[in-house]
Amino acid sequence: MKKRLRTWAAPLLIRALGLSTRALPRRTGLRLFSWFGTLAFASYRDERARAVRNIALAFPDGDPMIVAAMARGSFIALARNAYDALRLTYVSKDRVLDLCTVQGEEHLWEACHAGRGVIALTGRIGCWELLPVYLSCKGYRVSVMYGDPYDRRINKILVSMRGRHGVASIPGLAPTVSRLGVLDRGGILGMLFDRDAEESGRVVPFFGAPARMPRGAAAFAVRSEAAVVPMAIHMQPDGRHRITVLPALDPPPSGPPELERIDEFTRRAALAVESLIRMYPQQWVWSSNRWDGKETVDCGDSSREPVLGATASRK
Repeated sequence: MKKRLRTWAAPLLIRALGLSTRALPRRTGLRLFSWFGTLAFASYRDERARAVRNIALAFPDGDPMIVAAMARGSFIALARNAYDALRLTYVSKDRVLDLCTVQGEEHLWEACHAGRGVIALTGRIGCWELLPVYLSCKGYRVSVMYGDPYDRRINKILVSMRGRHGVASIPGLAPTVSRLGVLDRGGILGMLFDRDAEESGRVVPFFGAPARMPRGAAAFAVRSEAAVVPMAIHMQPDGRHRITVLPALDPPPSGPPELERIDEFTRRAALAVESLIRMYPQQWVWSSNRWDGKETVDCGDSSREPVLGATASRK
């Protein structure tokens, strides 16, 4: 009953919060949403416990008080970033462009001009809905993949918001030709790497521990031969956002069987996304079930393994 009530109320709450962002100056709104994050941390016991457990696993040498503070900070950061995501339903293109800066855009530019399209690989980091909107406002042709929504009313709000800024939304169950069409036209296809993985996911090292990650992005990258460019967006202390674009991932060798290549690409993608999370750990959604599996894997010393490579090495 409690879960059903939460699902029913979620779209109404989103609309109410969206209206509140119109009524308040941004600085005041960010303060208010920081309080919402603090309230959520105190109220959602299971999510709070999972966040603390995951952060302690990822940072095993962390003091328990610091781990708890990071968990609380992650709820606050999520709420603050949600504030700017809600504002996308009405803010102007100029405001979006003024709100963000980009570091490493030359990597994206190079990949876009390689002629095979670009898979923009990111995670639930910072204001991830703002990332494709900003790129679209800069003139890039952007589409995003999204999974099956737990509530179609929420999904409708998100699709409408993205469309307002020229970002196309492609359902995860859409035919492959829809995704290939984006790349064939030289566009950017945004994909969340850290979405929930099914049993078909690959167990790879993630923060030094075995985690089950979805193979979908890696499989599509191997089969399409598109450039895979990891990137993320983080809110800065002054309230603005910085987008970090990493060099395109080197594709795995063409000799091994396809499944081995997909698994290797999944491992490389996990390390790249991990490096983006480590820049501002509090701005990742730590309350996911990322490490709940019982699988084992030889993680080795991931810090010594090369993650990134030059796009020029692509065949």
